[in-house]
Order: sequence, then C-alpha cells, then structure tokens
Amino acid sequence: MKTTLFLSMLFCAIALPALGDLTDTDLNRIRLIINEEIKKESSTTNKKIDALDARIQNVEKDVAWVRGKLDGIDKQFEGIHEQIMHVTYATYGVIGVIILVVGIPQITLTLRSGRDRSLERQIEVLTREVETLKQQRIVNP
Repeated sequence: MKTTLFLSMLFCAIALPALGDLTDTDLNRIRLIINEEIKKESSTTNKKIDALDARIQNVEKDVAWVRGKLDGIDKQFEGIHEQIMHVTYATYGVIGVIILVVGIPQITLTLRSGRDRSLERQIEVLTREVETLKQQRIVNP
C-alpha cells in the first residue's frame, strides 16, 4: 500500500507541470512551426497547380491543333460536296438529253403507227367497197 501511495504521489508530482499554461514564446513557436508547415504545403500545392496549368495549356494547344485539322477536313468535304453536286446536275442533264433523244422518236413513231393503222383501216374499208362494187358490176352489167 505504501508503494502505491508513493507511486501515486510521484505521478501527481510529475503531472503538475503538464497542467501549466503555455507562455507567449511557446505560442509564438507553435505559430511559427504551423506557418512553416503551411508554407511548405502551399508551395507544393502551388507547384502541383502550376504543373496542372501547364498540362491544361498543352491540352488546349492540342485541341486547337485538332480543331484546325478538322476545319481543313470540313473545307475539303465542302469542296467534294460541291463536286458531287456538279456531277449530279450533269447526270440529270444527261438523263434529260437521253430522254429527249429516245423519247421524241418513240413519240413520233407511236403517232405515225397510229396514223398508219387508221390509214390501213381506211384502205381495208375502201378495198372492200371496191370489191363490192366490182361484184355489183359483174353481176349487174
């Protein structure tokens, strides 16, 4: 029991300075240490931010380069589109000429064949009439 009491008193005596207040110099030292740590952290953070800014600028340059290339490709596609439109219009013109060249003779042939049929019918009718007249003359001289 004596040893427990003695150790308790010893521990209490050792713990008494720990309950003391911090002095201004102690607080200033703590502030100085904290400020130095903050400066170290902020400098590393600033370095990282600067590196990220450099990367972002490189990416922006690359994007601008790609946009320039895409604009060039767009211009080429526009030129190709214009050429295709010219070829399309020329094809329409050729189709129109072919229709005229083939269509007009077909129409005239159709009209002529219709007239030829009507003339053949008239010839047949007249031939029948002549035949009937010949038979009447032969029968009734």
